[in-house]
Amino acid sequence: MAHVSPGRRSSGSDNVNVYGEAEAYELFEVENGEDDAQKPEARALLEDVESKTSLEDQVPSTGPSEVDEFLMDEMVARTAPNTDDPSLPSLTFRSVLLGALFCVLGAAASQVFYFKSNAPSFSIYFVLLTTYPLGHLMATYIPAGRVCGFELNPGPFSIKEHVLIGIIASSGGTSAYASDIVIILRLYYHRTMGAISSIVLLIVTQCTGFGLAGMLQDVLIKPTAMHWPATLVTVQLFTTLHDTHSRMTQKRLRLFMVVGSAAFIYQFLPSVFFPTLTSIATLCYINNQSWLMRTLGSGYNGLGMLNFSLDWSTVGSNGPLFTPWWAQINYFAGLMGMIWVGVPLLLATNFWNAREFPAPTSAGLYNSTYEHFDVLSVLNPDLSLKDEAWETAKPLLLTPYFAVSYGLNFAALSAVLVHVYIWHRHDIYRAIMKRHVHEDIHNKLMQAYDTVPNSWYIGTLVINICAGIILVKTADLQTPVWLLLLAVAIAAVFLVPIGCITAISNTTPGLNVLTEWIAGMLLPGRPVANVTFKCMGYMTMVQALNLLGDFKLGHYMHVNPKHVFIAQTLGSIVGCFVNYAVLDQVIDAKRPYLDGSLIDPTGQWDGRKPFIFMNASVIWGLIAPSRFFSGKYKLLYLGFPLGAAIPVACWYLHKRYPRSRIDFSRVNFAIICEGATTVPQSPANVITTSFIVAYAANVLLVKRYPEFFKNFIYVVSSALDAAASLNALAAYAFFSILFQGLSPPQWWGSSSIDSEHCIPGS
Repeated sequence: MAHVSPGRRSSGSDNVNVYGEAEAYELFEVENGEDDAQKPEARALLEDVESKTSLEDQVPSTGPSEVDEFLMDEMVARTAPNTDDPSLPSLTFRSVLLGALFCVLGAAASQVFYFKSNAPSFSIYFVLLTTYPLGHLMATYIPAGRVCGFELNPGPFSIKEHVLIGIIASSGGTSAYASDIVIILRLYYHRTMGAISSIVLLIVTQCTGFGLAGMLQDVLIKPTAMHWPATLVTVQLFTTLHDTHSRMTQKRLRLFMVVGSAAFIYQFLPSVFFPTLTSIATLCYINNQSWLMRTLGSGYNGLGMLNFSLDWSTVGSNGPLFTPWWAQINYFAGLMGMIWVGVPLLLATNFWNAREFPAPTSAGLYNSTYEHFDVLSVLNPDLSLKDEAWETAKPLLLTPYFAVSYGLNFAALSAVLVHVYIWHRHDIYRAIMKRHVHEDIHNKLMQAYDTVPNSWYIGTLVINICAGIILVKTADLQTPVWLLLLAVAIAAVFLVPIGCITAISNTTPGLNVLTEWIAGMLLPGRPVANVTFKCMGYMTMVQALNLLGDFKLGHYMHVNPKHVFIAQTLGSIVGCFVNYAVLDQVIDAKRPYLDGSLIDPTGQWDGRKPFIFMNASVIWGLIAPSRFFSGKYKLLYLGFPLGAAIPVACWYLHKRYPRSRIDFSRVNFAIICEGATTVPQSPANVITTSFIVAYAANVLLVKRYPEFFKNFIYVVSSALDAAASLNALAAYAFFSILFQGLSPPQWWGSSSIDSEHCIPGS
C-alpha cells in the first residue's frame, strides 16, 4: 500500500534529535490554538526545534539543502502520530476477513481490467473508505468468541486493524506481473502452463523479494531521512478517519469530505461527459490540419506543448502535492527537456529518419518501410527465430525517441549505483554495521514490538527460490537454474541504491530494461526465458520495496512488524490464486478478441497490454540485443558510461562551487532519466498542468501559507486521489456493467473521433 530523495546532513554544532521534533507535534497544534493547556515552555521548545535539525540520525546525506529536508521532518511530525497504545488490536479476525475479502475483490477486478482497453485501476482509497464503516459495524454487532485462535470481537475497531486491512488488500489486489507470462504463452505462443505451475510462478515472483527486505530495516526504515513521501498521505488519511477528538483532525476531516465530494462529482466531466478536459490541446484548436500543430500539441500522440489537463487522474499521477520539490525539479527537467527540447531536435535534424515515423513518441516496432513490424511472421512454432524470415524482414526499427529512451534507461541504472556510492556509502555502511542508534520518537515507540525474526526472511527466500528451481526444471520456461539465481542476485544488488532513491524521492527506477538486456545477451533466441528472467529480477526488487514501504507505514502507525509481514504475505498469496482463476476464465471467454482474431464490437476487449509484453519478449529474447543493438543502435550503449559520469561531475561541481545557486548535490541523474522516459508509458498531457500544480503547492503555497501546507496538503492530496479513483470505478460500473448499452451524449467535448480534436474533422 505504501509507495516507493536525498537524505540530509545539517550544519551546526547543536543536535536536536527527531524525538524532540516529534515531541513538537503537539506543540504545532499549540500554535494553531489546539491546546490551551500547554505551558510557555512548550513554545520555547518549539522555537528551539524549528531552529535546528538533526545531525546524526540522517541516513543518507546528500548535501546542504536543509530547508527541504526540515520541511519533510516537520511534515512527518505533523502527520504521523507520536503516541502509541501497544494494547490496540491489529491482526484480528476483522482485519484478516475484511482484508482478504477486498484482496479477492481487488485481484479479480484488476485482472479483468488488465484485458480491457480503457479500464480504471482498483483503488486502495475505495478499500480504506469502505472498510472504515464495515469495521465499526463488525465491532458493534459481532458477538464475542474465538475462531481459529482469533477473537471474533476484541473491542472497538482500531486504526491498526484498518492499516492491516489496507496492506492485505493492496498487496494482493493487483494483477501480478508474472500473469503476463501465463497469458502470452496461451494467447500467442499456444503453450499452456498447468494450473499448479502457473500459480507457483505467480507466488514465487510476488514473494521472493520479501526475503530480501529484512536486511534493509536499518538502511531504509529506521533512518528519519527515509521519509517515503507517498506513505505520509496514507498515514494522514488513517489519522483523519480515526482521530476525531482533536480540533485539527476535525478540520482535516471536514476538508477531506468537502474536497473529496466536490472532486468526485467534478470528475464525471473529464471521465464521462467532457473527456476533452483530460487533454486540452490548444495548438490543435488553432489548426489540426497541420502536421506540425498536431505533433507539437497532442497530449496522446504528440509532445503536449501548451497542452493542459483538468483531469486529476492525469494531473495527480506523478504525486505533485506530496513528492519533494527537489525530486520534482529533477523529474520535470528530464521530462520537459526530452519531450520539448530533445524530440523537436530529433525531428528538426531528421535524426535516424525521425520524420518518417507516424508518431514521434510511439513505442511501436517498425520495418524498413516504417510500417508496423509483424513479429509473428519471424517466429517458428517452437518459439525460435525463422532465420530466413528475419533476413527478409529486418531491420527492426524504433522511433528515435523510443530508441534514445533505451539508452537513458541504461544511463539511469549506472547513475543510481554511482550516485548512491558517492553520496550515501558511509551512511549506508554505518547503518548496515548498526553503528548508529536511532533516537527519534517512532523508533523509540517501535521498541515495544518484537522485530520480524531473520528466520522468517531466510525461510521466505529459501522456500521461494527452491520452488522457483523446481518450477524451471519442470515447466517449459526455457530458463536454466543459474539464470533464475542471477535474477535474484541482480535484484539484491540494486535493492539498496534504488531503495534509497525511492524512499526519499517517490521515484523508482526500474530493472525491466536491464534484465531484458542481460537475459537477451546471455540466452539469445529464448523469448520465454527472457520474460521469466525479467519478471523474476524486476519483481523481486519491486516486491521487496513494497514490503519495505509497508514496514515504513507500520513504523509511522506503530503496528507490530510481524503483523505487517504476515499481512503482506497473506495478501500476495491470496491475490495470486485469484489472478490465475480470473485470467483463465477471461481467456476462455474472450480469446478471439484478445489474440486479435476478431475485433470486439464494443471496443472493450483488445489484449493490448499482453501484446506489448509479447513484443518485448520477441525483441529482447527472440531477436536478442546482439542483433537488435547492431549498426546505428550501438550508440545507445553510451548510456552506461554517461550515467556513471554525470553523478561524478555533479559531485565535483558541488565540491568546487559549494555556494552555487544550483545545489549540485540535489541533481539526481537517475530521476532525470526517469522523467525523460515517462512518455509514451504516460501521455504527454501530464506535463504542463502537473508542473503548475507542483510549483503552486511546493513553492507558492509553502511561501505564502506555510501552515496550511504543513497541516492540510496531504489531506487535499488523499481527497483528490480518492475522489478520482472512486469516480473511475463508479463511471466504469455504471456505463460498462450496469448499463452496457448506455453511452454518454456525443458533442464537441465528447467527440467520437478524437476527444482532444487533433485528428482532422474531430
